[in-house]
Amino acid sequence: MGSETQKKCAERAKKQLVEELEALHKRIVELEKSGAGSKPTEEALLERGLVTSAAIEEMPDGVMLVNMDGKLTYMNEACARLLGYKAGEMIGTSALELPTYRESRDREKAREILKKVISGGSTEPIDMDVITKDGREIPVSFTASVIKDAQGNSRTLVAVIRDVTERKRVEDAVRGSEELSRGMLETAATGIYLLQDGRFKYVNRLFEEISGYRSDELVGTYSLECVHPEDREAVRAKAIEVLKGQSSSPYEFRLIRKDLETVWVLDRLTSIQYKGKRSVLGTLMDITERKRIETEVLDYTRQIETLFNIGTTVSQTLNLTELLDSVLERVLGVMEIEAGGIFLLDRQTDELVLKAYRGMSAEFVGKVERLMVDEGFTGQAALSKKPLIVEDVAADPRLTRMGAKEEGIQSFAAVPIVAKDRILGVVGVGSYRSRKFPEREVKLLGTIANQIGMAVDNAQLYEQALELAFTDGLTGLYNRRYLMEQIEREFTRAERSNGSLSLMMIDLDGLKAINDRFGHHEGDGILKGLGGIIKVNTRASDVAARWGGDEFMLLTPDISSKGARKIGERIRSQVERYRPKIDGEEVRISISVGIASCPAHASDVTQLLQRVDEAMYSAKRGGKNQLCVFSY
Repeated sequence: MGSETQKKCAERAKKQLVEELEALHKRIVELEKSGAGSKPTEEALLERGLVTSAAIEEMPDGVMLVNMDGKLTYMNEACARLLGYKAGEMIGTSALELPTYRESRDREKAREILKKVISGGSTEPIDMDVITKDGREIPVSFTASVIKDAQGNSRTLVAVIRDVTERKRVEDAVRGSEELSRGMLETAATGIYLLQDGRFKYVNRLFEEISGYRSDELVGTYSLECVHPEDREAVRAKAIEVLKGQSSSPYEFRLIRKDLETVWVLDRLTSIQYKGKRSVLGTLMDITERKRIETEVLDYTRQIETLFNIGTTVSQTLNLTELLDSVLERVLGVMEIEAGGIFLLDRQTDELVLKAYRGMSAEFVGKVERLMVDEGFTGQAALSKKPLIVEDVAADPRLTRMGAKEEGIQSFAAVPIVAKDRILGVVGVGSYRSRKFPEREVKLLGTIANQIGMAVDNAQLYEQALELAFTDGLTGLYNRRYLMEQIEREFTRAERSNGSLSLMMIDLDGLKAINDRFGHHEGDGILKGLGGIIKVNTRASDVAARWGGDEFMLLTPDISSKGARKIGERIRSQVERYRPKIDGEEVRISISVGIASCPAHASDVTQLLQRVDEAMYSAKRGGKNQLCVFSY
């Protein structure tokens, strides 16, 4: 009957934890808007009551939270009932001034525990007696640990208090008698066992339930055979300490049940005389559910901290490369997964481009660095705008073509990056070991993808704003302002490296006549066409700009006037062959080009601009449709 009740409580706690995760995700957004991200994660959570979940209230043990000033900030109902106080009655009281200490030495013991926990992070369970509000004295087991922030600073002390009256009753009864009181032991609320020479001599009914073995299957066997291999040495050492007469504090270890399931237990050992021989009496409790809740709470805290950190990064940078790399690192860390990548959609080619990746081989990166939307598993996530999960890559045909199987990836998950109902990319993570992706992880990825979506959207808007600030709206070339910045920069670089650069001024001949005859709209079309011809004749390092009206400039770093003349002649020749049609009539156009270089023709930027202007007008005076290099 008790086992069924525990199961129902566990299921109820699990359901409440799931519901709370959804609430926490919503609260994250509210905290980011209100600026809570500026506080350490745990402090912000504690101040808003996010850690005091239903799961903690369900725990049978008392839980208290103490801040770094030593003040009590939280007490769950179990703790309040144990001490006989109302849950909020002692909030704000100094942990060292609580009226629950039996003697001054217990208060001093508490002081030492606080120091140890703050410096070391946790302490093994310690037995002490406490005084309840109505004056009763009860024995308790006390453990404490500390929550730290991302920088490793202690933020909050968590104390767990357990009533061990039943255990003490059993221990006292056994010490007082050579004969084990079978009735008392069989009805005890803890698992009880007796060891001699490392072998079981007795186990009670509850120990049978916890271990899954019958008493006759255990008696006579070595107790360490039931202990998880990684914990055996620690368990053996505890038993030896007790047999040597040393005191033993409660400790935790993993027990292997008969059905091979692993359960966590809290054990306490006592040395007794049984039938004239030194023996070890153990009392243990199944704490598997408590450990699960602790793990989930820790996972949720790490997830929330990750979301806060990502939110801070998103708000502080518009550099997409840095942002995506930082976000991916945090995602892999919180999910404890080995590989991942973030793809962004190139709208011109309709391809997903790999912008950030970790844990992948160069060969695999080469296969997936550009994917069509609908190609492979990542493409399917983008196309459907829904998360896609593959827990067994080898059995799924959507990934084999991309080489994931050959890469050694066994499990994979992809979540689309969407902003304003537009697909912007995909976040993908892969594991080189078989694993599942719980719903909470998929939700976490979705929340992170939304944050990336906002960041990408903001960065793209920023890039568009920069483009508008530095480009000519008609031709799409750079504007005069941007060109001047680049001329100054390249001129300084050329001087420092004893290099060269050339500047070309291109003027469209007869634009006024075209405007007068056909209208400014047609004239603008010809200017746009000329801008296109100039652009296709530039290198990646060149800067083509509209200088104003019918004048264009082309800055060519690391090129002398001789090299610039070749480029200019190629542009002039292509313009001469260009025959735009206006109202069915072919229109002939031409350009006059001037070239000046440094250091050959100018010692500063102002002089360079004057010389290139003079060279262009020389070409005009020479009959137009020609190129002229400045000469003294």
